[in-house]
This record gives sequence, C-alpha cells and structure tokens, in this order.
Amino acid sequence: MDGMKISRRGLLFAAAASAFPMPRAVTGRRFYAGSYTSSGGPGMLLGTADPATGALTVQVKSAAVADPSWLAPGPKALYAISESNGTVSAVDPSTLAVRNTVSTGSGPAHVAVQPGSALLFTSLYDGGATVTHPIAADGTVKARTDSRKQGSGSHAHQVVVDPTGRYLLAMDLGRDSVFVYTLNANRLTLSRQVQFPTGTGPRHLAFHPGGTHAYLAGENGNNVTVCSWQNGVLTPGQSLPASDAAVTNYPGEIVTSPDGRFVYVSNRGANTVGVFTTSADGSTLTPVAAPACGGDWPRNLALTPDAGWLYVANQNSGTITWLPVSPTTGIPGAVAGSLPVPGAAHILFA
Repeated sequence: MDGMKISRRGLLFAAAASAFPMPRAVTGRRFYAGSYTSSGGPGMLLGTADPATGALTVQVKSAAVADPSWLAPGPKALYAISESNGTVSAVDPSTLAVRNTVSTGSGPAHVAVQPGSALLFTSLYDGGATVTHPIAADGTVKARTDSRKQGSGSHAHQVVVDPTGRYLLAMDLGRDSVFVYTLNANRLTLSRQVQFPTGTGPRHLAFHPGGTHAYLAGENGNNVTVCSWQNGVLTPGQSLPASDAAVTNYPGEIVTSPDGRFVYVSNRGANTVGVFTTSADGSTLTPVAAPACGGDWPRNLALTPDAGWLYVANQNSGTITWLPVSPTTGIPGAVAGSLPVPGAAHILFA
C-alpha cells in the first residue's frame, strides 16, 4: 500500500513450513518477492539465496498479478494480493503461474493463511475491513465468506493469526486500534477492539516466539509498543521510538528473530534498520543499533530461517539488499549486496 510515494500513504515470520516442490536445478534457500508493477516492477519473483554470501539468484519472474505487494505461503499454493485490482490469487509455488483469482475488496494490504486449516484472510486498507476466504482442497482460493467492517476511517493494514491459531489480529492504522477476532469456521467474531494512543497508526505486529508478547510498529507515531498477549487479550505496555534520527520516520515492517532475542524494525525516512534486544521473557525492548539499510524507503524486512542474513525490500530505490547478522549481538553488518527490483515491496523465505 505504498506505491512509490505516489499515494497518500506513500508519503506516509512465522510463515508455516511449506511442502512446495522446488524447481529443477534450484539450490540454496528459496525466496519469493513481490513488487509494484505500476512502478515498473517485475511483479512476483522466485529464486534462491546463497547461505554463504547472501546473494539472491532469480529463477522465475511473473507479472501475472498486478501490484503483488504481499505474498503468503500455504500448504499447496502461494497467495498474492493485488493492491490495484482488489483481488487475491492462488499461485503455483514452482512456476508462479496463477491458478485462480477472486475478488477480496478495495485496496488489500496484507494476506495471511491460518496454519493447519483452510482459511485465508486479507486486510482492506481502502475498504476498512478484514475478509475471510476458504481455501479449496487443491489450494485454490474460494469466494469470500465473511467481511468485517471496522468502522469509519478504518484502514486495515495487516492480519496476523496468533500462535495458538485461535485468534486473528487486525492492525488498523486509521482507527489507532488492533481488532481481535475469534476464528469460528468460515466466519470471524469480534472479541475486542484494543485502542492505542491517537496518532499511533498501528501497521504491523510480530509475536515473540514464546507467544506471551507481541511488538507493534506504529507507522504514524514512529514507535514500537510491547504488548502482552494472553487468552486473546492484547495489553499495550512499554512504548519507545522506532528511530531517534532527526527526520520524519514511518516504520514499515517489524520482525522477531526465531530465538526471540532480537526485534528488527524498518525505518522509512531514516533508511535504517532499528535493532532491539528483548528481555528474557520478551516483556521489554532495548534499542541497541540502527544500521543503514542500503536503500531508500525500506518497506519490508525478512530474516533467513537461521537468522544469519537480513533482507530489506527498499521500495523507492528499487532494490533488495542483504546484510549479515551477528549471531551473538543480533546486529546486522554492512550491506553485502543488492538486487535491482523496481518497486520492491515484500520478500519472504518459504
């Protein structure tokens, strides 16, 4: 939802293990990437990352989905939203061929799959709603069965299934809220609306692997909020700046290391990666570093499964960069390389 500073908002992992077959002659860690075709991007990418050097090698490109700004893996397909067309597509994970496409609503910003089930969820930034789609046995996506409007001024930005699989959290930038839903068959039931201070702009949330805490990036407030999480109750706690650079900054992505010791935030505006250490139980954060991301407007971050490399999708400079990560301090080193990807929006390992 950040079309190269053209839209208003332009100014402003635990992905489940996949059983996808690899294309022939592909070695290394598999990655997928999405980019804005409206900004000259190639659309979707499939390739591999070299574990030793971090270098990305692209195997397949596809512009079959317009503006595929977010991708999500499922057991039998990859799922891609189209921001510009208001659709979600099931994509072949080995060829990037589109299997089917259905309407989801106006301005989707995010897509997530419930692990161990056959449900897919999208967040509608323009439509101000959280939407449910069943997934067919062959991995294709079915027509939506539920759409939960979140009120006047809503801009639903991200949907996240909690670690228990019982709840769905919808980050609403426009309402300064997180909506918590219970998952009941093919429909959502609103459990509670958690209000954050005016001007926070909740954008993305990442859970600590312990499952008792989560970290929320506030796009408009340039902050990170530590929240406790228990039995579907999200309680805001410590809040601290995402970046202390003397620039206007809009945090984009937030990710937690697999061992829970580190949290990373992409600082759009400062063009850095904010690095935080966590307390033993994940209840507090301490800022420790903010290395340069190697590009302009870092929209998305992704760690390799072993947390040895951090990748940054730099939307305005049109690159994906990679930085080695210290296994002891968690701090990324200098940028080791860069792949040209106009309109870079998202990168994931699956």
